[in-house]
Amino acid sequence: MDDIFIEDENPANFLGCCDRFEYEILIFFCIFQLKNRNIGISRERGILHERASSGIYMGDEGRIALHAASHPLARTLLERGIPQFHRFSVPQFERLRVQKEHASALEHFPEAIGSISDSASVSVHVTERQNDLSSFGQTVSPVIYLSPPGELEEGMNLQIHIHDLLTTDASTEVGEMFHQWWEMANRDETPIIGLDGAYWCSCDDVAEGLLRLIKGGFPSGGSMNVCGRRYWSMEATWLEFEMLVSRTLAGREGRFNLSHLQADEGPVVEVEDLKTAQKRIPRPSLDRLHESLESISNEGWNPRTPFRQSLMLIVAELAHHYKMS
Repeated sequence: MDDIFIEDENPANFLGCCDRFEYEILIFFCIFQLKNRNIGISRERGILHERASSGIYMGDEGRIALHAASHPLARTLLERGIPQFHRFSVPQFERLRVQKEHASALEHFPEAIGSISDSASVSVHVTERQNDLSSFGQTVSPVIYLSPPGELEEGMNLQIHIHDLLTTDASTEVGEMFHQWWEMANRDETPIIGLDGAYWCSCDDVAEGLLRLIKGGFPSGGSMNVCGRRYWSMEATWLEFEMLVSRTLAGREGRFNLSHLQADEGPVVEVEDLKTAQKRIPRPSLDRLHESLESISNEGWNPRTPFRQSLMLIVAELAHHYKMS
């Protein structure tokens, strides 16, 4: 369909020509029906325009297939996605556990979680292993990899690679590191800090971004990276983590000192000259992720969770795991 233009020097004239309620119903109807279109109003000249989109959409019968249903990101996708009317499929052997874990949400959305084997239509796959997809025809369905695979498959299939996800899942390299750091912080020991840092991102930010993509439409083909925007050295990560563990232990024992109670401004953020050579691992390209999100909601990839808050959640999960009251 060609672009549609309604010329008007004053956008208010267009919006005022119909009742506000009827206008909102009309917009809702357009969004619901035209799932292969993006509709917007330009502020410059009051233009209502419609442009074609090459995105892959969920569809009315589509589900999000969580092959790795126990992964922290999968749990966060469920927590955020169920109230947004997304429907999920999980492996049959994990269905009862997942339903129990999200029982409160299922009281309001009883059909939100089904079995992958029973799903008539799977639109988005969330997995860690390529062989999870062997029984599915992967020609146009997006795949979200919780850890970057070694090779990229060709075709229309979009592959999303998650990098540097903050997690306590001990089956991952990052999760294992935080478990070791917890034990060392409890013994007042310092780990051997590696040279490479990370572009940390929280499960909440990643889940929010992925759900926006799922709802608004994936670009087709190729790959896309997801990670944080700012680089954090391992030394800075350890210092922040150790401080939070120290305060947690002090709270448990009721033995605070001045360093525990002294306010600070959070992790140090330094200004760097981008023209000079950086001795760090290069950040994966976020261009496609940012542009895709920006085309959907006019807001690109903009993680909101502060680094300290993300680490506080990591410490809280570890304290719970090790039964620290």
